[in-house]
Amino acid sequence: MTVRGQPANYALLWRSAEGRFSVRGLPPRVHLDRVYTNGLHALVPFWITNETDQDVTVELATEGPLKVQQQNANWSAVSTAQRETYVDVTTAPAAEDRGEVTMVCSATIQREFSEVFNQLGGVSSVQLAARKTAELVLLFVAEAAETDSGDGQRYEYETHGGHVTLRADTDLYDVTLRASTCRSVLEMEPPTSRIYIDDCVIGRTYERALRVRNASAIGLDWTMTVVETTDPSLSALQLLDSDMRPLSGGHLGARGDTQVLVRYTPHAAGEFLSRFLVENSNDPASLRYWVFRARVSQRQKLRRVELLSDPDISFGDCTSGVWYSRDIRFKNVSDTPVVMRLRVEGNTGGLTMKSAVRADGASASEPNTADADALFPTLSELISSRRPSITDDNPSDALTVTDDVGSEGGSAELSSRVTPADDSMPVGDGVRTGESGRRFVARARAARGHKTALFDEMLIKPGAVRTMTLSLLGNPVSSTSVSAGQFERQSFTLFGESSTAVGTQPTTAPPPGTASNSERNAERLSIPCTANMCTPFVRVVPPLLDFGSVDVGTLKSLYLRVENLSQVAATVQCKLESKVITCTRAPITIAPQQSVSVRVDSYPRRVNARYRKQIIVRNIHNRLNDSVVEVRSTHVDRRRVAFHNLFYQTLVPANEQNFVDFGLVPLNARSLRRVNLRNVCRCPLAIEVAADAADAGAFSAYTVVPQRDGSGRLTDAACQVARRLPLLERQAAMHSNIEKFKERTAGATVPEAAALPPRSSLCPVAVAPVPRTAGLTLQPDMFIDKSVEQGHVCLMPFAPPRNQAVLPPSLEYLDISPATATRRNVVRIRGNGSSDIMAAVPPESALLSSEAANNLDMLPADEDVEMIVSVIERAEQILEEIIERLDMIPQTLFASPEAENAYVRRQVDLHKYIDLLVESGFLRPAHHVRLTALGTESLIVILQPAGTPDKPAPLRFDANLYFKLVDRPGDLLPFTDSAAVVSFASADQLPVRRFLVQAALVQSELELGQKSINVGNMQVDEACRKYLVIQNRSETPLMYAIRKTGSIASGDICFVDSRYGIVRGFDSRKVVFVFSPSLHGAYSEQISIANVLNARGGKKATLKAAVRRQSKFYIQSLRLEFDTLAPGRPSTDVQVLAIKNMTPKTRHLIVKSLLASEDGFSDVGVVLEARFPPNIAAAQPTRLLDRETEEKIESLEQKLKIAVRKNRPEKVEKYQAKLAKLRGSGSGGNGDSDSIQATDAVPDPAGVQIRRLADDTQLEVELPPGGDVSIPVVVTARLADPKVDIKTGANALGTLVVHEVKDKDNVKLVTLAASV
Repeated sequence: MTVRGQPANYALLWRSAEGRFSVRGLPPRVHLDRVYTNGLHALVPFWITNETDQDVTVELATEGPLKVQQQNANWSAVSTAQRETYVDVTTAPAAEDRGEVTMVCSATIQREFSEVFNQLGGVSSVQLAARKTAELVLLFVAEAAETDSGDGQRYEYETHGGHVTLRADTDLYDVTLRASTCRSVLEMEPPTSRIYIDDCVIGRTYERALRVRNASAIGLDWTMTVVETTDPSLSALQLLDSDMRPLSGGHLGARGDTQVLVRYTPHAAGEFLSRFLVENSNDPASLRYWVFRARVSQRQKLRRVELLSDPDISFGDCTSGVWYSRDIRFKNVSDTPVVMRLRVEGNTGGLTMKSAVRADGASASEPNTADADALFPTLSELISSRRPSITDDNPSDALTVTDDVGSEGGSAELSSRVTPADDSMPVGDGVRTGESGRRFVARARAARGHKTALFDEMLIKPGAVRTMTLSLLGNPVSSTSVSAGQFERQSFTLFGESSTAVGTQPTTAPPPGTASNSERNAERLSIPCTANMCTPFVRVVPPLLDFGSVDVGTLKSLYLRVENLSQVAATVQCKLESKVITCTRAPITIAPQQSVSVRVDSYPRRVNARYRKQIIVRNIHNRLNDSVVEVRSTHVDRRRVAFHNLFYQTLVPANEQNFVDFGLVPLNARSLRRVNLRNVCRCPLAIEVAADAADAGAFSAYTVVPQRDGSGRLTDAACQVARRLPLLERQAAMHSNIEKFKERTAGATVPEAAALPPRSSLCPVAVAPVPRTAGLTLQPDMFIDKSVEQGHVCLMPFAPPRNQAVLPPSLEYLDISPATATRRNVVRIRGNGSSDIMAAVPPESALLSSEAANNLDMLPADEDVEMIVSVIERAEQILEEIIERLDMIPQTLFASPEAENAYVRRQVDLHKYIDLLVESGFLRPAHHVRLTALGTESLIVILQPAGTPDKPAPLRFDANLYFKLVDRPGDLLPFTDSAAVVSFASADQLPVRRFLVQAALVQSELELGQKSINVGNMQVDEACRKYLVIQNRSETPLMYAIRKTGSIASGDICFVDSRYGIVRGFDSRKVVFVFSPSLHGAYSEQISIANVLNARGGKKATLKAAVRRQSKFYIQSLRLEFDTLAPGRPSTDVQVLAIKNMTPKTRHLIVKSLLASEDGFSDVGVVLEARFPPNIAAAQPTRLLDRETEEKIESLEQKLKIAVRKNRPEKVEKYQAKLAKLRGSGSGGNGDSDSIQATDAVPDPAGVQIRRLADDTQLEVELPPGGDVSIPVVVTARLADPKVDIKTGANALGTLVVHEVKDKDNVKLVTLAASV
């Protein structure tokens, strides 16, 4: 219920606990919604009524940002109409429910209040006479929180609370108030705050777009007013909205925005300047200024150079120390070459800029964000603000930039001459300029690995488009700077001056005081630029890590906390060189205003009473903020573990240490590390090796099979490896012969390197089955492309025999056929100049039989021994390659897709060869390690942490290898160089030595964008292109390998490229393939996408299609339209049914009309019956053309019209002859294009035979290969019931059936339509 002259909350009535007074407008639970945090009070009127016959004093008590006034001048001045609309009650539950009531006070009316009256003090009590009512006002104010304001920040609602208590003696009435407040912030896009249009033409219209945006969750009202202008009438400048209506303000909803179109049409030459104020009506502190500036010249022609890219450049939020690039495109629209000179103005202090120019379409050379070691030393070189400025008094200070590197494509000419300084142009802070301000680029380092040219002017040919890449680098500020860790907006303008080029080289400088013709005719272009730059700062606590006393062989951990104090993400990296202290060395990204913990482990290996080390925590993007953490500890040996060092040492790989760190390892991935055990005794030594029982499945230790025993003879294990390893390799190659069906490329080209070998070379090799090791399954098909690369065995580099010369670098693949597989067939993959290792695969005849392997006395001394040695040496080279080249975190930058494909294939092969080495027995589980005197034995530690995506992976992996000395220490002391004399009763007196194994675990998760790809209906031999979307759901890069089943149907799927590739962290990739079915029917085939690192993370996608048979004949039109006809009479017009044979065989077709008894009548009671005229055999058929021929004819007709218009008779005859040939004619006539016609439309129709089977309603047509026929058709309307009235103009339908004589399943229907 609404009371006239009162706000909506006046109707809300509640009584006190004892009923002595009542309250209107202020419920017990009130929610004050949509309150602006602008420092102004929100007023809520309410009324208290004395319900007794005696005077009552009501005491008022408030808690929170509330107060009560009995007289408020602002509320008293509100008109009656405004009172009724001031309060809006959005939620009002029943009084007995005593629920929360939501009210919204009008912000428009509150803006008219004077804050002076709201600042007056409140009342603590009110006197009420009997049955009287007093009006009071509740005031609420929300103080603005201290937050950093900046473009792009979001402002949400905040909740504030308060409490009001009304008491009359013992009678109480409590009010709980909850207010939802939000700060109203207005922003503009782009945030450059100015529009500069240079060198305008009188009468031409220029348009620029701005956006006014509401950055908060509450609506706002805004206005735009002119503060300063050179033209008070503003006749040349218009501000329009999206509907092209004048715009001066409006309302924006929560996070809404609106476009402001700035249209400028100059009327006179000169300078034009206007300054505008965009004000937030709900918060006076939220306002923006923007400036419109234009310079109008006297010229009447259009510009020589047009800007094709955005007129405003915003680099967004930038981090100092990182290059950011934007492309600017220029087009020369004139008929002469143009020289474009560039300079910069504005706030460029602390910024370093460089630029590269290239032809349109060339790839950009983005500046390389080099590592901190390479980037930081150049920062002092690049800080141009610290260099002395250039003045007229010292012209020799002008910089010389020699551009000896051409732009990509060689399409731009760069200037490299020395120019004297000139103060005619403004010089920005930190940017050195020369003549006409053209030296806006100071010394800058070219991006490493790219050819980037620095320029100050460029030549643009007529009609050419040039792209300039402007790169920006923010230099770090000091920690004492006001903007340290905060975003600082920097705005500058890039000016371009274009003039007509004279010759191909820039002209020499004119004499002082004169201007060249090009300068007098120069046209100017301005591009506003802005960047929000922030320097990351971090703090490391504590600065000192004191481990105290740490026992040798005992792990102790402490933590460092790295805090990011800035508003931008920071990247830090710990640098440490120690054999005792370990911590993660990978870069760590810390979110703004967040912190991370870094674990530091101490694992002493010998006694040291005063161990000191330093950890450098490097801020990669701000090396001025590097921190040094001191590490202290005291190493003691209470359990005498250090006595192990008297007999043997653990080397990783050459440094003596008691731990091995695998770094980042994805779950379910297999990683290898080598640990060398070196015997320092002058006698043999035996060591037992064991792993933790809990971690036995995650990692294991292996030793390399010994090649010879103590007497110098080949060991039995080496002979077994020499027999098994080549067989396993050949068996892996044989798996590639399962699929012998060539892929249908459907237009996709297969590289020559992937061409199929002759089928004769694909015959399987008869070998004896090889027993397999439990738990290790050989899966050679996971790294062999069975359908394309039949000859691919591996990409491993092998070592040649000692009597074989090294081949020149090339890319060759191993031929796996037994007829050609000789020792000369090698594999070579690297051609980068590095020392490649090559090897030969032993021939089939050189493989050891099982009897020869078991009886070494029967072996020939020269041939077989050399073969065994070569196989073992080759296995050792494979192991070295695995240790050096196996990557757990794959690289992501490649020179070409072919390089990426080769890299992933190489990684797949390396993973596969781990299985081969273990399965062949070359790597044996290490339980007892026997060390020769002063000898070294390698221990291969293989780590494969298990995990699933549904369970969170631990951040660290910590396990132990235990070394136990088998021999008695007392017996070994005489053979050592130690001066210590220790007596041991037994070997058990020396404790077990613990060797730490560490790794940081990460996820490698692969997902598919679609698990099922439904192509739909297709015909045989029809091709279509589809794609797979491979998604990486983890932070680390993902290596994938796509495999097919190897069935006949899988040969219809051909991957164009990217079958092996890498997807960056949290990214996706589309892999295109071509599907061309060869058989008809329901098609369903699986495509497997393997995760190379995580064998359990593979996915499968199903390709489905309904493949139809290829159409054997073609009908030009499946609907024939006839004119109006009367019932019972044949149609006066004749339509043609054109049929073509699409096969190389003769086809016999049946053409018949579907009778009324077979089809039924249409809705109007009339059916059309088709008739074929008796003279059908004499009818001349028309030629049917395919789509490609029709497109060629259309193109030739256009060329013929042009030739006729240009009066080129020789070309007219040429095109007419081609048209006649395409249309089936032998020669063409003369004349213009309008009289072009085919004199002979079809070949000789003698091969087409037509027989009449049933009067005029059924025909049998015999079509020769590729032949076609045109059959005249007339229709007759038949009535179902003569008594039924037929409406004039009713539509009637009929049907023609066309099918082969022996194939009634493949039927085509032709619809007949006419008006009755």
